[in-house]
Amino acid sequence: MIAGVGTDIVEVERLKEKPELWNRFMSAKEHEYIAKYRQKEEHIAGFWAAKEALVKALNRKDFNFSSVTVAHDESGKPFFEFDGIEIDGNLHLSISHERKFATAVVVWEK
Repeated sequence: MIAGVGTDIVEVERLKEKPELWNRFMSAKEHEYIAKYRQKEEHIAGFWAAKEALVKALNRKDFNFSSVTVAHDESGKPFFEFDGIEIDGNLHLSISHERKFATAVVVWEK
């Protein structure tokens, strides 16, 4: 059963201008992931959009974004990893980004 759906869209340029914000919401694993890309800001915006969509899908605000990691499987498919957060059910995540915008959709299934 679908318990919640969240979506978010982010203008890449907005986050590009605020590198001090990156450390507050990104996990160490996410920093490692973006280090290999030239267009880091697109991926950073994707992480932000994913975490905002997660909050909307779960209808929860009781965790820090840095406690949530957007990780990727071998095929590149994104998924969430949590540090000290319990989630009842399954989460499905999709992220898309291009030069100007990043978007994410999260479906929470119980």
